[in-house]
Amino acid sequence: MKYLIPYIAYKFLKSNKTSRFTSIISKSSIIGIALGIAAIIVVMSIMNGFHSEMRNKILSMVSHVVVTENNYTLQNWDKLKYEIDKNLLVSGSAPYVEGQAMISFKDNVHGIQLKGIVPQYEKLVTSLSENIVEGDINDIGLKPYQISIGIDLAKKMNLSVGDKITLVIPRVNSTLIGVVPRIKRFEVSSIFNFGMQQYDKNLVFISMDEAQLLYDLGDDITGLRLKLFDLFKSPSMSNSIKKNINSKYIVIDWTMMNKNFFKALQMEKTMLMLLMFLIVLVATFNIISSLFMVVSEKKSDIAILKTIGMNSKSIMFIFILQGTFLGALGIIFGLILGLLITLNLDYIVMFIEYIIGHNLLDSDIYMISSVPAQIHLQDLVYVSLISFIFSILATVYPSLTASRTMPAETLKGN
Repeated sequence: MKYLIPYIAYKFLKSNKTSRFTSIISKSSIIGIALGIAAIIVVMSIMNGFHSEMRNKILSMVSHVVVTENNYTLQNWDKLKYEIDKNLLVSGSAPYVEGQAMISFKDNVHGIQLKGIVPQYEKLVTSLSENIVEGDINDIGLKPYQISIGIDLAKKMNLSVGDKITLVIPRVNSTLIGVVPRIKRFEVSSIFNFGMQQYDKNLVFISMDEAQLLYDLGDDITGLRLKLFDLFKSPSMSNSIKKNINSKYIVIDWTMMNKNFFKALQMEKTMLMLLMFLIVLVATFNIISSLFMVVSEKKSDIAILKTIGMNSKSIMFIFILQGTFLGALGIIFGLILGLLITLNLDYIVMFIEYIIGHNLLDSDIYMISSVPAQIHLQDLVYVSLISFIFSILATVYPSLTASRTMPAETLKGN
């Protein structure tokens, strides 16, 4: 009996007596589940890649942890840096000065966010030096009044390395002719490209010493930026600074700086996943239809099995196994199809872009120019498990119907 039930389930599935329509319904249930699972895997992989890409791009400029004080002015930063650098969680730290400014070149004017940095420290916490496409970031601090600008800003204002720009600071100088804005000439020493317009168009870097002078900060700075070995340890690092160093410090980690953004990304992934599961759920209804058709066609066979001693529970398991097999087959094909599409997504996107004649993603809008994808094993397991449960549940009612077949009524007249 142990092997008889699977054998009968298999024979019912492969029976030549099965009508063509029932066969089509069975195959459509497999195809439907496979397409639904493939769609879920592709969508979730793209969302995983998008989430990771966005986080990496944002954190390439926004450090894991920022330490400052009231009014965003940090005093005695060198002592604080020494204390923080001793922490085993910290990979590197860098002081910075931040403020608003405006640059002018010929007839072009643009408002920007200015950051004063120390290049040898900056490379420890951001990927600025790795994203320089022209010039040398190390000229900042070595030569007087050097500035690094983004590639989008350079294109907008028609700037190149070596050009002289006018930097206007929202501070005033009192002169004999009255109050005038603080103005200084800088030379473009390098151009960077982070691939995000909000950085490449609105952010510039100068020497921290020159920024302190322009904003009248003396030896003070805006804050200290930290990079950790594990970015997910940022909240515990924030608590450690407040608890062990000084509770007066304002400590902000990356999860707080972009909290709403990352929550929105996670919510979007969850909602898309639920929508995709509806496709699988609809496909499992084909299993119900298929089993009902088989039960209807095999009533005589079921009655004979009952007559020779097979109980209702065994009959029920026959059709549960049959439906489960259809669901499992759909899941396997769906996993294979989803993985194939995801692993070759770059080529598929290139082909689509070739056909339509333009890029699918505009970096000015989406902050990325390519479709990223990351396959997570837990997603595959989760999708397979939920789909398998759907498939089993879909078999219950038709199986119960089959188990309630009355042999005497069914065989009457045969």
